[in-house]
Amino acid sequence: MNVNKGVVCLYGIGEGQVASLFVQSYSVSSGFNNTGTVVNESGLTVTARYDDRRSEITVEGVAKLTSVPQLGATLSFTAKTASAYPGGSASVSFSGVITKVDDRGSSKGFVSVSVTAESYEEITY
Repeated sequence: MNVNKGVVCLYGIGEGQVASLFVQSYSVSSGFNNTGTVVNESGLTVTARYDDRRSEITVEGVAKLTSVPQLGATLSFTAKTASAYPGGSASVSFSGVITKVDDRGSSKGFVSVSVTAESYEEITY
């Protein structure tokens, strides 16, 4: 039984899933891949340009099987907040290419896997 009091807040992971993993956490980071500035004679920035939104996600989980997501494969994930930018607009849906896979084991613990993927606003995955 859940007892909730106070202000309503987002909790947990939500709908986000990755094949072969029990998802334990995720993080999404978004920013501009192409930035440029112009400074005047006094060294003060007078123009700033920001282009090409890029999002990166890292999903951490406990391995269900020996087969985990592979480098170069497409990763789709649903976050709890609109922090990803597919197509240039803020969204809860992330889709990108897997660029890194980390596998961690220990003598007294379950095998954990981290999967990192990135996406650019003008690339369809």
